[in-house]
Amino acid sequence: MIRTKVINDSTDLVSIIRAFDSPTKKEVFMEISRDWIPSSLILDKFGDDGQAALEFFDKMKLAETKWTTPEDGIDGKPQKMYRSFYSLFNINISCPVNEISEIFNVSSLNEHQFKKLEEDIYDFLSDTGTFANKVSENFGISNTALKALVKRSNKFQYTGLKITRTQPGPESN
Repeated sequence: MIRTKVINDSTDLVSIIRAFDSPTKKEVFMEISRDWIPSSLILDKFGDDGQAALEFFDKMKLAETKWTTPEDGIDGKPQKMYRSFYSLFNINISCPVNEISEIFNVSSLNEHQFKKLEEDIYDFLSDTGTFANKVSENFGISNTALKALVKRSNKFQYTGLKITRTQPGPESN
């Protein structure tokens, strides 16, 4: 079945840009675009980078998941399988130049700069989340840039008007 991902929010460009920003991500996406692939196969073939790519695709809703039966799993335990959710992208956006420039800026931050900012924001968030406006003000970034940062990160997400943590801190990786 052919499914089309419609992009009409400018910050959604971040997920598309980041989804194919490395050869590993591109190859993993091509693997899961063919059929259901168990996570163990991706981990064996691409290592931790492949597993991170799967998690990113899952967060960005670019992949769908299902669990195997215990018999089809590993050592009698079920495992997660992935398949790309979309085979086409339709991008239709209009936005001010300053907004698109912020989105491209966040998308193109080098890994060191991004990880530092991600860690700082993670540490700033309370256990129950922090209102996005407060985060934006504290770091001197626009709401658009913050939304793009959240879309790029696997460490936090929007939950209503708050930004909440999704997993253990950056120092635990």
